[in-house]
Amino acid sequence: MAAVEAMGLRPLAAPMLRIEHFALSTGAFQPDALVLTSAQAIPAINRPQWHHLPCYVVGNATGARARAAGFSHVIAATGTADDLLGLIRAHVPAGSRVLLAVGRGYGLEMAASLRADGLRVLRRCVYAARASQRLPGPARAALRAGRIGAVMLYSARTAEAFLAALDARLAPCLASVRAVVMSHGVAAVLAEGPRWRDVSVAERPDQTAMLACVEQADRP
Repeated sequence: MAAVEAMGLRPLAAPMLRIEHFALSTGAFQPDALVLTSAQAIPAINRPQWHHLPCYVVGNATGARARAAGFSHVIAATGTADDLLGLIRAHVPAGSRVLLAVGRGYGLEMAASLRADGLRVLRRCVYAARASQRLPGPARAALRAGRIGAVMLYSARTAEAFLAALDARLAPCLASVRAVVMSHGVAAVLAEGPRWRDVSVAERPDQTAMLACVEQADRP
């Protein structure tokens, strides 16, 4: 929100996912490394005795939040799960104990891949993302009034929730709106929904690249 406002635009928040955090239980498992696919996992694994461990994260934004929480050895991938897997394979020795902290329903394939590489993986679901059923009132009103120039969508799950929350009156409003998305995977979700004015995919899966796309959008 602050970054968009700094560009001279008027940001409007419309959270589409509600996050529920869970307590983490690891039993006697003592990790040699931590793996995070989202910053939402940080509260669960934020234990001072783990702050010195290598902490592999999916992207720079998650890395910044991990460092702010006190982790001193953070290694960030470039924004995708495949990049994160490659980073772990390159740096974590076989036989190491890895704690994979993920959202409910995520990380199964990553855990299987890392185990196949010889790592001892403990996968724990430490949060759940639940889709909002309705757009916030201010966002609905702005769409109906034609005051939205662009919509930023950071994940496929968010895009799915956004489309599901549209009703018959709101869906046609997207024809004059540009979608700015994190990846081609997010764009693929939008292709199944109403027509947009156009869809811009960030050159890299990070917020800086998304904001560059926003600069090209017409201001409302």
